[in-house]
Amino acid sequence: MEMRVAAGRWTPKLVLVLVLLQASSLVSGSHFRYGTMSWRPIDATDTEVGQTILADPILVRHTVAFEFKAAYRRDYEWGKFFREQYRPPNVAGGTQVWKDGGSCYTEDSCSVLGISNPSNYMLFPFIAQGFYVGWEIKLAVGRSYFELNVTGPNANDELSDTRRPCVSPFDTGDKPLCRGGVPSGTQYPTTQIDPTTNCVGSICAGSLVPYEITYPDFVSALTVPCEQVDDAEPDYCSPWSQTYGFFFGDSDTTGIPLSTDVVLEITEMNYEVTNVGNYLLGTASFYHTYQEAGVPKKKKDDFTPWTAYFTGGNRLTYSTDRLINNHQGRFRLELTVNLNYPGEVIGKQGYVPNNSPVMTALPVLPVPYTGRSEISANGVLATFQVSGFDPDIDPEAYKGNKLESNEAVYYFLGSQRKMGMLLANQVPDLKFPSRWFRAEYEEARRDCYLSSCIPVGGVADPFILVGTGANLIPAGVNLTVGQTFTPDPLNAAHNAFATFKYEGTCSECAGGNRTCTQLREEGPSGITIETPLNFTCELYEPWDNNVNLAHQPERLYLDRYSGVVQWETGINPRDVDNATYVTDFWNHRDPGDETKVTYAKRLAAKGTQPSPEQEPLQPGFYNVVFDVRSYSHDPDCHLKVYDAATLGSISPHTGKAFTLPAPGNGGLYTEAQCKAVDDENMIDIAYVSVPLDFLLFLYPPASWCSKSKCRNTQAGITTFRDEGFYGTQNDVNVLSTGSCTICGGGEWNLYDVSAAGLTDKQLNLTDYTVCLQDDDCKYDFDTVAITPAIEADICKRNTPPKWVDQASAGNDDGNTPTPRLADRPTWSTLRVVPSDPTSALASDPFIDGVPIENVYPGLALFLGQRSSEVRFNLTAVDEDDCVEMQILPIGLFMGYTMYTMTEDGLTKGTQACTYKDATKDRNCIYNMKLELIRRIGTTNQFYRTFIWKANDTLPQIQDPRPPNVIVCFIPFDNYQIGVRRCVNIILSKDQALFWVDARPKLRELFLSENERNDAFEEIVSKCGLSVTGPNLKHYENPCEYTPADLTTFYISPGQTLEFYMTAMQDSGNPPIGIYISEGGTMRANGTVGPPEGATFEYLEYDDKSGKTHLRDPAKRRFTWTPKEGQQCKYVLCFIGNNTRELEESIEFTSTFFWTRPFVPIPALLDERCYTIVVADQQLALQAGSFVDAAAALPSLTSDCGMTFSMWFFPEGTTTMPLATFGYTKPGETDNIVYMLEWDPVTAVVFHDGITVQDLGQYYRLKFSTGQSYIIQTDAEFCVNEWHFLTFTIAPNGNFVLYLDGVETTHYSDDDRDFHVVAVETGSMPVVDGKVEIIGDILNNNPGYTGFLRIGSFDAVQTFNGMIGDVRIYSRVLTAEEIGAKQFVPLTATSEVGLEAYYKFNDGSQADNTLGNPQGNFNKYRAQPPASADPDCNLAGDTFCNNDVRDAPEGPFGSEMKAKGQSVTDLSGNNNHAIGCDDANCRKESTMYFVFGPSPITPPCPQETSPDVVHVDGGTPIAISGIGFARSQWLKCSFSMSDGSIKVIKAVHSDNSTIICANPGSPDLTVSALEVTNGGVNFFTNFQIPIYMMERVVSFPETGGKVTIKDACDMIGTNLFSMGAWVYPLSQSSSALEDVISLIGMTSNDQTGLLSVRYDGVRFVVHEKIGNTETALGESPDAPAHNMGEGSGWHYVMLSGNTDRLVLYMDGESTELTATSISLSTCDLELGTTTTGRKAFFGYVEEMSAFSGFLNACDSYQIMWGN
Repeated sequence: MEMRVAAGRWTPKLVLVLVLLQASSLVSGSHFRYGTMSWRPIDATDTEVGQTILADPILVRHTVAFEFKAAYRRDYEWGKFFREQYRPPNVAGGTQVWKDGGSCYTEDSCSVLGISNPSNYMLFPFIAQGFYVGWEIKLAVGRSYFELNVTGPNANDELSDTRRPCVSPFDTGDKPLCRGGVPSGTQYPTTQIDPTTNCVGSICAGSLVPYEITYPDFVSALTVPCEQVDDAEPDYCSPWSQTYGFFFGDSDTTGIPLSTDVVLEITEMNYEVTNVGNYLLGTASFYHTYQEAGVPKKKKDDFTPWTAYFTGGNRLTYSTDRLINNHQGRFRLELTVNLNYPGEVIGKQGYVPNNSPVMTALPVLPVPYTGRSEISANGVLATFQVSGFDPDIDPEAYKGNKLESNEAVYYFLGSQRKMGMLLANQVPDLKFPSRWFRAEYEEARRDCYLSSCIPVGGVADPFILVGTGANLIPAGVNLTVGQTFTPDPLNAAHNAFATFKYEGTCSECAGGNRTCTQLREEGPSGITIETPLNFTCELYEPWDNNVNLAHQPERLYLDRYSGVVQWETGINPRDVDNATYVTDFWNHRDPGDETKVTYAKRLAAKGTQPSPEQEPLQPGFYNVVFDVRSYSHDPDCHLKVYDAATLGSISPHTGKAFTLPAPGNGGLYTEAQCKAVDDENMIDIAYVSVPLDFLLFLYPPASWCSKSKCRNTQAGITTFRDEGFYGTQNDVNVLSTGSCTICGGGEWNLYDVSAAGLTDKQLNLTDYTVCLQDDDCKYDFDTVAITPAIEADICKRNTPPKWVDQASAGNDDGNTPTPRLADRPTWSTLRVVPSDPTSALASDPFIDGVPIENVYPGLALFLGQRSSEVRFNLTAVDEDDCVEMQILPIGLFMGYTMYTMTEDGLTKGTQACTYKDATKDRNCIYNMKLELIRRIGTTNQFYRTFIWKANDTLPQIQDPRPPNVIVCFIPFDNYQIGVRRCVNIILSKDQALFWVDARPKLRELFLSENERNDAFEEIVSKCGLSVTGPNLKHYENPCEYTPADLTTFYISPGQTLEFYMTAMQDSGNPPIGIYISEGGTMRANGTVGPPEGATFEYLEYDDKSGKTHLRDPAKRRFTWTPKEGQQCKYVLCFIGNNTRELEESIEFTSTFFWTRPFVPIPALLDERCYTIVVADQQLALQAGSFVDAAAALPSLTSDCGMTFSMWFFPEGTTTMPLATFGYTKPGETDNIVYMLEWDPVTAVVFHDGITVQDLGQYYRLKFSTGQSYIIQTDAEFCVNEWHFLTFTIAPNGNFVLYLDGVETTHYSDDDRDFHVVAVETGSMPVVDGKVEIIGDILNNNPGYTGFLRIGSFDAVQTFNGMIGDVRIYSRVLTAEEIGAKQFVPLTATSEVGLEAYYKFNDGSQADNTLGNPQGNFNKYRAQPPASADPDCNLAGDTFCNNDVRDAPEGPFGSEMKAKGQSVTDLSGNNNHAIGCDDANCRKESTMYFVFGPSPITPPCPQETSPDVVHVDGGTPIAISGIGFARSQWLKCSFSMSDGSIKVIKAVHSDNSTIICANPGSPDLTVSALEVTNGGVNFFTNFQIPIYMMERVVSFPETGGKVTIKDACDMIGTNLFSMGAWVYPLSQSSSALEDVISLIGMTSNDQTGLLSVRYDGVRFVVHEKIGNTETALGESPDAPAHNMGEGSGWHYVMLSGNTDRLVLYMDGESTELTATSISLSTCDLELGTTTTGRKAFFGYVEEMSAFSGFLNACDSYQIMWGN
């Protein structure tokens, strides 16, 4: 026995049988999912309406643009029913043809494919994501398979006129049969009944459906003309049950209603074959000029707006689709249009026309069962919110921020009429025909009853029980099966009778299913399948308007102000809910009348228990329709008298009585009444109404297996949207955290509520055993008993997502803007006074400077500024183990509803953006938007950034953005929706913001006699320098000024960079925010922070009140001590903003730094950008200078020996000392103990009698002692390169000298590494078994003074070059240790015996004559261009373009003196060295710290040119960056496709550019390029991709070709694609070079040619038929070899069919003129040798040809080898 399907409840002791049929004959009634409509006035960019309308202001004001959005079943048989057709997107130069499978039958103008052809039904099968976007579906106007038109006359001279849709949903449009020989047109009394009157009996006054005055042959509303043949077809109007299409509500000059086909453009295609998936979503836009009899009209009459509606097809079925209410019902999207211009009406200077509200929703909204004892996301029961907004903006709101700018929207449940009214009422379900009307339904019930409910061997009781007075009902009362008689106490004849329900023989079929009929359909292989359709009396009860007409879901309540919907669903599909309410059930009180409580009879307070117990609702789909309204601004509402007697008092839309004018007001509504749109029964003219029609899916809450307990590798239960797993969806709108097995809920299986002992597992509520199928689930069944509590711990119920609130409201911590404690969510936007007099709101009338009356309860407050961008994060968290998160917007404003403003702040009455700019082109900056969703690390938190851009060049008073708006957002985890969060954005006008620096005019502004700013004066007083001097240099100020824009800082690892960003306003109006806007590190919450290891902290000024406040001015200190490995170039930009906002509210994607030449930057939002270069320093010596490191010598003794290492870069050509160890006796000259020298070797010259060749300059490393003991290495070829020396002396006298490493062999030639390693060994003199080392000498002779001169020895023996990284050990390092440390900076704490370590990173401008601010960093300033601010004024960036150069543009060799300067020992032993000064080294000598790399420095490559090379190898690749040392070990590393690495020696151009040859690859690959200065330790922080292409065919300039014979046997000119990678070498445009050609014979024996050619700049396409040649189009520029940016390889593909010809070049498509050539036979040629055609000069590879037309995506995939 089936259950009752019309109600939303389960009936006890019944079994639900889900008949899952896939009958094609039923699809017609099962494809509509969701729909909404809106309208707007047109503007000048709506060119589609035509110039006739745009040129006429009257027509413009009566023309609207409709926006239609709907979702349908995807794999519905499109093209089969209702004149529906489809087509792919149009192409350039042509329009695609509409297609169908016979949906129009014989109407040739509709179908291009002929009568019903199933092969042409479109099911939109999956091809590729996004494939169908742009396809169109035509939703036509018609009835059945035909147009609404006039047909006939027939043999009786009778016409059928269905051009008018029937006014009443219960009008069949069929004339009665003429009887008794009366002529056609004879008037018969109307007999059709309107069941909504609840009329009982055969004749009911007022229940008859009237014959409308607009119908043909109208005589009276109470009569209908007859016809001679009863054809059962509509004759005078098209009935609701058969009509489809869009109707505007007005008529043409003949009175025929105006309508249009809706062309739905597909925007989204969902392929999930689940209950909530498998849909297509589309939009349509179309226009209409409202008129009556050809005359433009704003509305139908004084008190009636136009009513436009769309209807078409039926809703889902019950048996196959599980739609519980309104299954197979008609749908009707109905809105009202009332064209008013609010500003114009009340005489304001500017106005913008009124718009309708705009609604958004998911096509299917999942709603989990939520019992009374549970608190849902919104506090009570199952809750969700309707999403909509009104884009209209009140012009008065621009005068300040006290008025809410956007109009209020009110929400109501749609009436039966707006739901479509009619249901199919098939008896039984799926049995055609549909029974739209009561009489038909009762007849079908009778037929099924008589055929199904027959006792065995007996006869069924009569369907109608006629009352006789002796059979339990009075005479004259007739009951059908299932009807109940209730005695009328006012009728004496009923006194003897009790209430009686007539059930007939229903008891015979109540206990089981009885087949009423069979559903026949063709199954696979032509087999006919018959499915029984069953009938039960309980399921098909007597007609009930609340069941058999369209109706909302049961127990669903809506708050009209917030759109919050509460639904009492029950606990789950099985159990009754007998709990008390855990919190107050919805109890909204109408404003101004505390005694009036909406829904008072249904709702209850916390702790109450309704009686009787509530049965659960059935799981499945529920249709819900909302009627959403906003104020119409129609003055007629309160200016014209409403005569209810004449105009009526019942709304045709709702069927309810209108609210009438207030008594004593002369029949006039008051203006307050007209604005009371929250009155559901207000006159229609007061509001504009739009529909929202969508589906709810009620399901048991889903559950996931615990991640901590189980692996979640096995698929679990299939739900309405997932197959076994949750947490796997990732796209631009949804992010996930990882897969969890689904262990319950989400669907409902077959069950019998009367059956005992069924478990939750059997009922698919939860099934923890699904989780335990993983092998390592952390439960041992032998030791742990699985209790219900443990089951719940394993199989966890899904919870809704929640907002991550700011720690305190208004605190910019990157989380979601939060309502203050006194403003926690209530669902009313009415302003209220706090009831608690002790609350913060009551004691403080302002919140952050905004009056309390401007703050809406339940709203988060965001304070911004006019003409400044608004940005904040919306951060949500889901505490489930797995998450699929979406964050969805509601009511984002578009710029087309905003006003342009005059200089005085008045609205001009023109739009800030056109509708096209705002919605179609999406280039209106005033559009609100949400960035893509992002996940915070590996947490379950996600965020989207809200952005509302501004034109910051406009004065604040002219900002077109409304200053006080509300926008809302919801989090959604694909199963449950969280609480809606609304943010009240208030934009305030503010004063200019200035960076505090040394500009003279800044002092004039803040320290003038009349305007003294104490805070600025306090800052200036710290500087100690005048800020008004004419020659003042920015970098000379030791105070905490903001650096000038484009300043460059150089700093070395281990040094500290510190500067201040100080900003202030002349108003002193806090707070001020200072942010890193670009170039920093992206934080987890999406904000930009300082680089790793750096800090950026606020230093707040004291306001002398004893408290520290965020105030004006604001100062923030940037501090960074870079570490080893961070050597690179960093660009950081900083923004000052005159509201301390969330850091993510700043636009991080744009910067003024990169848009030079300089453009004016508004003072309200100023950005300064700085370059920070982290680089090593070296010591540069010339003409006799040295560094003395004698402090380390006493530790070098014979106890453990010694090791000395240093890097050096020689620049001289004579013998030069490198390091000299020695001592001085009192009164004597220097005594040398050891000396290391760089010694030239005589050049080798080769002479062969013809040429003389110098083989180069060779050097060797020489070591000598004071006794002239000499060891020297082999000679090395040296050309300005770094070298590494090391020597060790062991206690036993063993001596080893290393040059450039410890290896005894070098790499093979194949590895292209040619550096030489020299190692020499020997022994030192030994006395008493020990060698005497320099430390021994000094320790044994206290009067001696030691020296270790690194560099020159004296004025004669000098060193020219650079020294870097000196290490001194008091022990002997092994060869392995030396080799391991050679290219690695040391960590002193990890070294044993390290006595001194000098990196020479000691240089700075501090204490120099250059006047650098205090600190050990270097600061440089770019010279401003001539166009920079010549007066050094206060707007924009800081530039003083005077004769004084601000600072050096970059490092130069003589800026950081080292003479007399200390050199830091980094070993921790304080053995610091000292640079010689003029007293102890040659006066003419120089010694400086310089920025530059050595082989130890990690290079920082940043980009390459080219980045696409050939697998053959040899292509030079230029790599740019910083930190490239002139090193013989300088190398590039290339990763290969087989996992191997190829290392290539690099050529050093300068410190920012090197060149490496492409090593080649066995196949196509993307190689990771890395660079090292030291041969090892590649700097993997920067890996640059290099694309290696395959081998090519080379075409010589003299001509060559490759021919593919008989190509037309495979492809043809009517459907083909051919493409290849092409590398042109020719730069001549004198003639076209043939690259790819199809050449052959046409069908009429003419020669034909279709060719892609190259003209030296771009590719062009030509066709030639016979002697006629035609150019079809050309590509964008494609430069040939060495012809600048973009030159080299290009991918070219030509693709064509009969309608289109497209040339793809490097992924870009160019539509060409379609070719007219058709070749019967042809060859495909690459290049040419044909006389008269120029040969292609260059390379070709990866040639491919296809016998089909390829789109841009296909071409791109093939281009990259997919």
